[in-house]
Amino acid sequence: MYHKEKFLTAAIFLFGLVQISFAQQTEYPLKTYYLDEVVITATKTPHKLKDVPIETILITKEDIENSNSKNVSKILRDISGFNIRGENVPGSSAYQSTLRGLDFDKAYVLVLINGERILGGGMGEYGVSVNQLPVEMIERIEIIKGPASALYGSDAIGGVVNIITKPIPEKPLFTSSVGRGEYDTYLAGISCAQQIGKFGFLANFSREGSKRGRYSASEDDFTGEYAHTKFQYKISSSTTLNLGVNYDALKWEYSTEKKSRISPSFETTFSDESVFKLKAYYYNLNFDLFSPGYTRRFGDIIFTQIEPQYTRPFGKKHVLTTGIECLNRDVDIDVSTDTFFVDKKTDLLSFYLQDEINLSPFNIVLGGRVDLHSVYGIEYNPKISAMWNISDNTRLRLSTGRAFKSPTIRQLYVFFKHGNWWNKPNENLEPEKSWGYSVGLEQVLKNLHTNLSIFRNDINDIIAQVETDEKIDNAPVKIWENYQKAYTQGMELGINAFIFKTLSINLGYTYLDAKNLDTDKRLPFTSEHIKSVGINYKISPWKLSFHWNTNYYSPCFSDATNTKKIIDYSISGFKFTKGITDKLDFSFEIDNIFESNYGEPNKPWLGRTIFGKLFFKL
Repeated sequence: MYHKEKFLTAAIFLFGLVQISFAQQTEYPLKTYYLDEVVITATKTPHKLKDVPIETILITKEDIENSNSKNVSKILRDISGFNIRGENVPGSSAYQSTLRGLDFDKAYVLVLINGERILGGGMGEYGVSVNQLPVEMIERIEIIKGPASALYGSDAIGGVVNIITKPIPEKPLFTSSVGRGEYDTYLAGISCAQQIGKFGFLANFSREGSKRGRYSASEDDFTGEYAHTKFQYKISSSTTLNLGVNYDALKWEYSTEKKSRISPSFETTFSDESVFKLKAYYYNLNFDLFSPGYTRRFGDIIFTQIEPQYTRPFGKKHVLTTGIECLNRDVDIDVSTDTFFVDKKTDLLSFYLQDEINLSPFNIVLGGRVDLHSVYGIEYNPKISAMWNISDNTRLRLSTGRAFKSPTIRQLYVFFKHGNWWNKPNENLEPEKSWGYSVGLEQVLKNLHTNLSIFRNDINDIIAQVETDEKIDNAPVKIWENYQKAYTQGMELGINAFIFKTLSINLGYTYLDAKNLDTDKRLPFTSEHIKSVGINYKISPWKLSFHWNTNYYSPCFSDATNTKKIIDYSISGFKFTKGITDKLDFSFEIDNIFESNYGEPNKPWLGRTIFGKLFFKL
């Protein structure tokens, strides 16, 4: 109840401020510039956000700059459908986070960087965290909710989060930033870029750190170092060569991760407006994981991928996209039991075909993908999406599709001690499968933007652990099996109101029903109700801006048996930014203002923290 009162107090305060401001100001038209932003993740072809038939959320550069986020998970906290559990500091994995009730860390949501698969940052050698890069490196984030295996294959049951890094600018650029806060939290970065004739480059180097752990509510000693470069050569006005070379080095007290990515690509546009792209990447995760009571695991996981894609319009009504993806995964893991070693290679050959049909006022997307997996055989994933432009201001989107998730590396291969029990892999596991459905209504009025979505996901053959009769050193052994079914369903509401020229307020609400049908228990870390409120206010003549956000989470469970409960809680944050000169900005941030315990008072969570940052740009 205490947390509800704090949320209500904050909401009333913000609502009152809005009402006062509204009473004193004349109306201004809705700033719809972000609806004209071009996105690509939903269809792998460029569309204005307002014209995408598939439900897409865009987090812009301005959204990131306004927030007091020190990692990506904090940025996602204000988006309806996300349940983010993690501290707003570098090094946190936020591994207990979900989208529409489905776990990131267990690979139910596909995380990409510039459209490329990644791994690491989550819980162990199989986990995936959204906190892959410092926020200063990120240009925008595109989010696809619902099944996306028709284009992206495995691990896209709940959706896709595509983190897109800063592009090579047309004009010379130099930026630097440095920030410092409590618990030895710091951020520092430098970027430079220039276009010289047909050649352009961007180089970004960052370092961050804190005294907090990757699993939250724990002390640690984290440092992260990042070197990201992009090179571009314009062969002609219609043909471009690109190359990305990136290296990350992350270190905690008991674990390290080193990530290398090399990403060449080629793109050309023909006279008939068709586009051919050839993309490839090499991704190497080198890791060394250890915690007291756990078996040490170390080694490399390598992705090698090549993908030709061709898009061509046919007449005025069809745009056809087809592509082939060849993906190789090489798993090379040592486990410090002296008797266990993993050396596995898997190959995936995929074909996808998509037709975007313009039947004004309807836009329809028909798509499908066939995956030929060297271990699991054939998977076929169809999807159909449609958008009805009811009027210039109102759009209705519908979507249904099939998706699947391959077993994780830990479930398939890694035998190790996990605290007081042993993890036994099972190489006979089958992929999990799902069908997803969603209906969304979007309305854009003079100073109000509203989204309402209803969704459901049905998941079969869920992989879960079963305790065996076997024991090792008196510790039980658990093995993975396909045997469970679950569903997640609910409603999401987002309201973005522009009260006057310099003031906007954002409201979000998520209702979620998520249940394991075999146990009749609620899925872990799935609050039934999530509410958010945020406000942005600018005083341009003084170069001042203010940002406030509050998130409320209703009670949920932290285990599959529903015996451990997380009580309701709320988190509030504040950011103040002042332009000192045209080239120098200063920001002051307060996170977790009311010292929330994230619903688990017995854990040593961070309380109120203060952070300051300087940003310089030429």
